Amino acid sequence: EHGVTSASACNLMRSRRPNCLTLTFRVARSSQAAMAPARVCIDGEWHDLEKFGKFHPGGSKILEDYNGLDATAAFYALHSKEAIRQLKKRPSDSKDAAIDPAPADKALRDLAVKLEKDGWFERSVFHEARLLSLIVAMLVVGTYIATAHPIIASILIGVAMQQAGWLGHDMDHARNSPYNTFMVRFVSGWINGFDRSWWSDKHNAHHVLTNHVSLDPDIHNQPFLFLWAPPAALDHHFRRYQHIYFLPLYAFLYVSWRTQSIQWAWAKRDYKTLAFTILPSYLYLGLCLPLAVAISSVLIGGLLVALVVTLSHESEEMMFDREPSYAAMQFSGTRDIICPDFITEYLFGGMQYQLEHHIFPFMPRYKNAQMAKVIKEFGAANGLKYKASGLVDMFTMHWKTLRRNALAASKEYEKSYELRARM
Repeated sequence: EHGVTSASACNLMRSRRPNCLTLTFRVARSSQAAMAPARVCIDGEWHDLEKFGKFHPGGSKILEDYNGLDATAAFYALHSKEAIRQLKKRPSDSKDAAIDPAPADKALRDLAVKLEKDGWFERSVFHEARLLSLIVAMLVVGTYIATAHPIIASILIGVAMQQAGWLGHDMDHARNSPYNTFMVRFVSGWINGFDRSWWSDKHNAHHVLTNHVSLDPDIHNQPFLFLWAPPAALDHHFRRYQHIYFLPLYAFLYVSWRTQSIQWAWAKRDYKTLAFTILPSYLYLGLCLPLAVAISSVLIGGLLVALVVTLSHESEEMMFDREPSYAAMQFSGTRDIICPDFITEYLFGGMQYQLEHHIFPFMPRYKNAQMAKVIKEFGAANGLKYKASGLVDMFTMHWKTLRRNALAASKEYEKSYELRARM
């Protein structure tokens, strides 16, 4: 995803039609920006959250994108016990007829309640300390040998940054763990230079609007990569080569995320985050490492993360209309990756079990492997197809997806295709 900086782009029409095909850009919402309606149904009760949007930790846009829809499954997937308690104290804003959740979503809620009673969502501080210790060890060793052995150092630090990305991502999802909330600043911020607020706003939308065109920021990489044939007005002549240059481009993922984190914090005038969360990462890169090692390690870390996050979703179904079922959306838009050995199993950081993570984001990632069997059985019982493929097959499918959309002719859509500033 790429921020739009021109004033004209920020004034583009913001369509609220859920079935309108749009091209999405995300930029920080200013404090003066007008709120769009955000009336959602949760547990059979309607809540008007328009005024709450600017205080919502996950951002206002995700509330607006569920306007007029049932958000029960999405709400429980991302919120802490305290947030759930607060919502239950809030009276309904309307006596309008409730929207019944999809049967699969009801079954998923029942499964979540059972798993919570069985302890699946409990976290182990010792397990996470072990993961963090290995990351710190790679950083220390890489830093120590950076001058004498720059290539090995770049690989060690790059892998450490990748693993810090996975661990920070897992900590950010740990809604009921105070120590994870505290540690994520250091793991995601000090090591990788990421702003947690920016990350939550972007990542939460991806989780509850997976593979929805115009709504899921993770699938919008235009004008560099196209996952569907664009209309002629939005096409780019480089598109025909995207299946050739995509790997070097993926290496810049962390560069993009670092840049967006700075832009986000600056736009919100969050100077505390800039100074105490993001700046330490750049002090480490600038003062402790040779320039070539600093740059190479960021590129290696970004490439390793990109290879995981793109394979699981981008070759799956792209949804141009809203899928009302949270469970069906996750099964349709996600495929697990079968790692061939312990090295790739470690590098993929539990995110090879992407469907399990999307179904239960707050479950510790080191439990995803055991959860796979449960999710397969749930899918079979609810008519949902579980998909998993080997690493080579996944990479081949991804390349074919890029090549197919590189060579596809641009097309005009029956639905309107508008630029919208996602603010």
